[in-house]
Amino acid sequence: MAIIADPGEEREWVLSPAGPAVPRVEAVAMPARRPEGDPAPTLNLGLARPGALDTLEWQPAERRAPGPDEIEIEIAATGLNFRDVMWAQRLLPAEALEDGFAGPTLGMECAGTVTRAGNASGFEPGDRVIAFAAQAFASHATLPALAASRLPEETSFETGAALPTIFLTAHYALVELARLSPGETVLIHGGAGGVGLAALQIARSRGAVVYATAGNPLKRRMLELLGAEAVFDSRSLRFTHELRAATEGEGVDVVLNSLAGEAMIRSLDLVRPFGRFIELGKQDYYANSRLGLRPFRRNISYFGVDADQLVSVRPELAERMFADLATRFADGSYTAPPIQVYAHDEVVDAFRLMQKSDHIGKVVVRAPEVPSGTLPVERSLGTGAWLISGGLGGLGLATAEWLIEQGVRTVWLISRSGRPRAEIAGRLNALRQRADVRIIAADVTDTAAMADAIGKIAVDGGRLEGVVHAAMVLEDALIADLTLEAANRVLKPKVEGARVLDELTRPLAPAHFVLFSSVTSLFGNPGQAAYVAANTALESLAHQRRAEGLPALAIGWGPIADQGYLAREEDLRDQLERQLKGGLMQTAEVLEAFGRLIRAPETPASVAYAPMRWGTLAGDLATVGAPLFERVDRTVQQGPASAQDFLDEIAGLDDGPARDRIIAALVAETARILRQPEGEIDAYRPMTELGFDSLMAVDLKLSAEEQLGISLPLMSLGEQMTLADLAIKVLGRIRSGQAAQEEAEVDNVVARHVGIAGLDDQVVEEVLSGVNRTGRGPAG
Repeated sequence: MAIIADPGEEREWVLSPAGPAVPRVEAVAMPARRPEGDPAPTLNLGLARPGALDTLEWQPAERRAPGPDEIEIEIAATGLNFRDVMWAQRLLPAEALEDGFAGPTLGMECAGTVTRAGNASGFEPGDRVIAFAAQAFASHATLPALAASRLPEETSFETGAALPTIFLTAHYALVELARLSPGETVLIHGGAGGVGLAALQIARSRGAVVYATAGNPLKRRMLELLGAEAVFDSRSLRFTHELRAATEGEGVDVVLNSLAGEAMIRSLDLVRPFGRFIELGKQDYYANSRLGLRPFRRNISYFGVDADQLVSVRPELAERMFADLATRFADGSYTAPPIQVYAHDEVVDAFRLMQKSDHIGKVVVRAPEVPSGTLPVERSLGTGAWLISGGLGGLGLATAEWLIEQGVRTVWLISRSGRPRAEIAGRLNALRQRADVRIIAADVTDTAAMADAIGKIAVDGGRLEGVVHAAMVLEDALIADLTLEAANRVLKPKVEGARVLDELTRPLAPAHFVLFSSVTSLFGNPGQAAYVAANTALESLAHQRRAEGLPALAIGWGPIADQGYLAREEDLRDQLERQLKGGLMQTAEVLEAFGRLIRAPETPASVAYAPMRWGTLAGDLATVGAPLFERVDRTVQQGPASAQDFLDEIAGLDDGPARDRIIAALVAETARILRQPEGEIDAYRPMTELGFDSLMAVDLKLSAEEQLGISLPLMSLGEQMTLADLAIKVLGRIRSGQAAQEEAEVDNVVARHVGIAGLDDQVVEEVLSGVNRTGRGPAG
């Protein structure tokens, strides 16, 4: 009685013999896919929002057992490369990585301990190794044995993770391709980076004279101490004149290049007759930059090097070089470069450091730990029949397609009309080529009709393996306008249909009983009270069945853009996207989640799967501010909730305040990128003096475009550009966009009021030109 009299801030209480309790919404990781008896899943590094380094996070993923010629390793440390930073920022197209050994993933080199080994791999569990691996930013990786080499006991995993890419790249470039000989000269660009320091060692071991470039005085001093003949500034084109002076006008025999644009062209001009130019960068390749042929009249050889492709296309050569490098490390000919080590939860800092090129040597990230032991065996989809109510609807039919792809061979589709829409006929025909697909015309709320249908399944289809209740009706209305008849039209298909399926399928004991709900059952949705109530009832039924020891799972989906009701109702789709402040899901993503959830024994009776921004949602729905949601992140994002919000705000301001508001937004983004307090960002200093380089400028460009909703040409971020200058450009673009919109609106008004559709084209042009000149109405 005390709780009833004074419930406090809580809106819901559960009273049971165990005592009072309150519900809480909590974000949990998706269960990972795993074969029977497989160990705990791996954790892979991914991006919650493509292109945004701040959203790097460790995500559970499937773990694969090794084949006969493969090994699985528990990763201790992973080497970071510019390739990873550029891929994370969306600066490389997929083709830049898809031909390589690691593919379009984050990370390609690591060190760790063998956990499982194929019988023809040559390794044993417990062996310490360094390796090339796809998705090497992970806790575990499975890879070909030839891509790994044993790591000496005296070498740490962090040091080992720093070695594979840089030394294989430098060795292949200078030894295999350039055939660098004693007395020859070589220019190494970016000499203080990992590849540069490896190349310095290799070149000096072969008796070559080394020149180098680096981005700051500290790095240049270090390279001189390590034996470079002379070191120049890589951020200025003066290095071309200074190198010619240092070599008495001769130039060099070999250039190991990582610079782009004009610096690359100037470097090619430095190559002596019969010299070799070796390109390590990727930017000019995928920009399809032009390179004149004139320098090649001097018998110059050009090579493009990508160690990732080397391991993929020439594995035998990579294996031979790997073994040679291991020998040279063992005898002391080569030593590891300086390394900067980051913990797994500092991975964003590591990417930011490399983005700014502030590192010396190699950046290494320690891998996250995962629980040891094995997880429960995942649940099978079985060999029996699956029944899907609402089976001819968008998500219902897509679920049938997914089940058949997984090997299910009997699917019964329940539909009230039993008549497929013309647009899905082709999909149904394709399914019938692969499985026994039956369509049953029955109202899922009609007990007699459903008893007859389920009886047929028992006779014709054998065992009933699973039930998916996907039937639904939407009919929006505010509560004040909601009639009993309208509410029943929404409630009956879900609630009564679920009750009928629960009652009639119990004797057949299906292993899966899945109810499709909605994420809005967590917080409500204005205009859809009946729909929210119906989904809440489904979740209650799932909990009731679980309490009785029966299988049940209610999944509250977020909005799905490309199937079903929302695919047809654009206005509702747009409304939900604005209200939920998150992206709409695609069917492929939903079905992947469906498979993981129904297979995992640990999945609770009721879950929601949806992209959510709880902080911004709380601004629209007071319920999200309740204690029910205290375990989710309700931090309100700084700045505008959307690009359109920002544009609307700017549209209502005079130019001075509008410019100041844009400056504040750019300062906030700059502070995030530079990882500095906003108070230390001077909007009137050149961006290069703030610490920006080209990669960071791209980061600001992408972020500003998302926040401000306009396109910024990268060329506008010039050397002397300040944030204040950029704000003026932004404001100009916003204002020009507003003017164009207003002009279009005037044109539309004129078209409606003077009957343009029936007028001669010349008359139309005169009318519109008169309006656009005067801004008041039709001319004359």
